[in-house]
Amino acid sequence: MNKKIEWTKEFSINNYALDKQHELIFDITNHANELAKEVLERYDDSLQEELKKTIVKLFDYIKIHFKDEESYMKEIDYPLLEEHKEAHRVLVEKTKELLNHSKNPQNFAKELAILTKDWIAKHFCVDDKWIDAYKYRVIHLNEVHFSLKTYKTIKALRNPAIDQEECFKYLCMCEDKIHQVPRSIHEEFLKEESVLKCEVCKQILVLWEEGEIKDLSYLEKEFIKIGKNDV
Repeated sequence: MNKKIEWTKEFSINNYALDKQHELIFDITNHANELAKEVLERYDDSLQEELKKTIVKLFDYIKIHFKDEESYMKEIDYPLLEEHKEAHRVLVEKTKELLNHSKNPQNFAKELAILTKDWIAKHFCVDDKWIDAYKYRVIHLNEVHFSLKTYKTIKALRNPAIDQEECFKYLCMCEDKIHQVPRSIHEEFLKEESVLKCEVCKQILVLWEEGEIKDLSYLEKEFIKIGKNDV
């Protein structure tokens, strides 16, 4: 794993205890990947042992975290509780299986990177955000709950070449502001019918098809149309 994501308030699910646990898990997984990289660069028995202990620590800690998170979901009557519990079960099993590769540094580093990406890019950064979205009754069910900058960072875990992709121009209600959206995210918006809001004006980004927007009145109509669909 070449890139890492530091926990920020943008990943918060507005539960202090669970947020602190998420932050610690981010730290442990990032540390584990750094150790794995060191082991690949210069194999050392002490480093290998430290890496194995870090994974055991992570395995024990996520079991505690998942139990606490499931109790919270039950408390707020989260409708996707069973699906979320199943995702937890799979991640626990994958972490346990990872220890089987501890004697092979190459496979260990590869499997750890894949698993870390699944946690950070998929489970903690996406699935867990739906808990907060449900609690506060987010209106738009397909909304991406991150800024464009953060979402690009998350996507870069699985697609390191995202910064070299062709970009599409999106507009918001900020004056003279154009959001450059990489092709892979643009295609995701179209396929999943998902939307993302500007972190400044809080309006949904609208694709700018050059030559079609004569003035802001067109853009205002688009926002009105989207707003009606959200109700």
